[in-house]
Amino acid sequence: MTNTSSIEERFYKIYRKHLKNYRQKDTKQICCMWSIKDLPDEIFECDQIYDIENAFSIALTEDEALNMYDMNFKEAVNFIEEKTKKNNN
Repeated sequence: MTNTSSIEERFYKIYRKHLKNYRQKDTKQICCMWSIKDLPDEIFECDQIYDIENAFSIALTEDEALNMYDMNFKEAVNFIEEKTKKNNN
């Protein structure tokens, strides 16, 4: 399994977990991990971000979390892959 497919698989589990919490359609938009009917007050310090940080041993800044919120699934996977590479160097 390549690093990208491993990241994709692990991230998809997190994505689906939070998607189900809000009964959202699987649009592959990361914002759907949060409620789109009752928009969140906080994007940064929340279970979604904590789950991502813990799964990939990364720390996200508030700006990175906000940027991720606006990404699609593939963009987020690429971002996580780059972030994990930087942490390993």
